[in-house]
Amino acid sequence: MNTVSALIRRAFYYWQFIAVFVLPAWLFVGWGLFGGSGWGFLGLLIMAPIVFIGLLVIALIIFARPPVRRSRAVSWKDVALLVVLHGSIIGIGFFGDAATWFLVLAVLAAIAGFWLTLWELVTEGARSMQDTMDAFEQAARPPEQPAPYIPGAGPAPQTPPRPRPKPGDDPEVIVIHEVRD
Repeated sequence: MNTVSALIRRAFYYWQFIAVFVLPAWLFVGWGLFGGSGWGFLGLLIMAPIVFIGLLVIALIIFARPPVRRSRAVSWKDVALLVVLHGSIIGIGFFGDAATWFLVLAVLAAIAGFWLTLWELVTEGARSMQDTMDAFEQAARPPEQPAPYIPGAGPAPQTPPRPRPKPGDDPEVIVIHEVRD
């Protein structure tokens, strides 16, 4: 079941970019097939670029999230959003009696989708920043030293203390000495 889930989420990842071009074109095809008035075509000339830009902005915000780019799969919230938004745009393209309701649903879904995707981007960015800061703090923290041995206060240490390395004995530093004649 997990592979089917990943496959669906990955399909929507790729579909969102295809839909940026296909759905505005569908509006013109639907107008031609299902008939519309001249005023409807004028409205379509205004609406199609807005649909294109809206879908592009939402797709780019979704793409901007690092987990989405890494896995090349959108989240389930994104899937639900894209189903409602793209479904309502497809419904508008039939230019029937319910086209107005599909238009209202598309506008509401686009507004909600913009803010939802922006919210997810900000929260995932904050989570990533917190993980980075935690890693920096962990790296900056000095290693824990064992308590110094006090004669007569307890058992003697099991291992003798290591001698201090001399300068140049660092195993992580490679020194290359070049001699020329």
